[in-house]
Amino acid sequence: MPNQNTPAGIDGQEIDLRVYIQLLKKRRALVVLLPLLAALVSAILSFFVLKPVYEAKTVLLVTQAADKLQTTTRSNDPDDLLNTVSRIPVLTMNTYVGQVKSDELMRRVIEQMGLEPYGFTPRSLAQQVKASSAKDSYLLEVSVSNHDPQLAVDIANTLSKEFIGSITERNQEVMDRSVAFLQQQMEEVRKELDAATTQSERDRLQGMLTLLSEGITKTQITRSFDLGSTSVVIVSPAMAAVRVKPNKQMNIAVAFLLGLLAAVALAFALEFLDNTIKNPEDVARHLDLPVMGTIPSADSRARTYYGSD
Repeated sequence: MPNQNTPAGIDGQEIDLRVYIQLLKKRRALVVLLPLLAALVSAILSFFVLKPVYEAKTVLLVTQAADKLQTTTRSNDPDDLLNTVSRIPVLTMNTYVGQVKSDELMRRVIEQMGLEPYGFTPRSLAQQVKASSAKDSYLLEVSVSNHDPQLAVDIANTLSKEFIGSITERNQEVMDRSVAFLQQQMEEVRKELDAATTQSERDRLQGMLTLLSEGITKTQITRSFDLGSTSVVIVSPAMAAVRVKPNKQMNIAVAFLLGLLAAVALAFALEFLDNTIKNPEDVARHLDLPVMGTIPSADSRARTYYGSD
């Protein structure tokens, strides 16, 4: 039984395909002109209207990054406490990526380059900046898009320098708080030392004072370094901007394909909405009546009797 139904199905598919091809031939003017018009409009926009967009890229190497967020646990050991307090904060790559587009960093770049009179805001500048990091890599890629190629290069390089500077300032603030905390602990230990009555207690408190003093010295030495440069290094500064938009060939090709799809859809829509009767096939399809005969037009009969002249 399936073998008997197969030829009929094939004939039906061939008939439907012929109908579709005939329909497209009937609307060939629409199918040809609409894609060409769409491609022409796209070409005009791409070549004469849309402003070119240039992209400058800089690559940073994060030398101190953690695979995941570190959680600190409370410990009564003075050595562990000192190591925790005097340690430079280690952030994840996702945290570094998020900080690149922060409003504070955008504001620093605008102030450094004097971009505020030109209408730049932290939000508008952040929209021109993209930051990403490859998986299993400590490379931070920062790209800046702008209509001016030189401005894109300058913003990318300034952003990198200000980013390193912000890390330095943040780490120094952490170190300052650590020094203040250790000094406060030393004052409390000194008070306990003055009130101590036994020699063992005085020896223990004196040892804590020594550890706290060493911790303060270590933290101050750490603070004196350029902590931003030790955490992030510029591997590849922005040298030249590359034109990335508009992609003229791609725009024209996409516009042509969209125009072709729209033309085909419009041709089918016009055909299905047209319920007028123009030929015997329309009579059979719309009225479900057999065609007994046709009357030729007067022009065709005149040509038969009197010739083409």
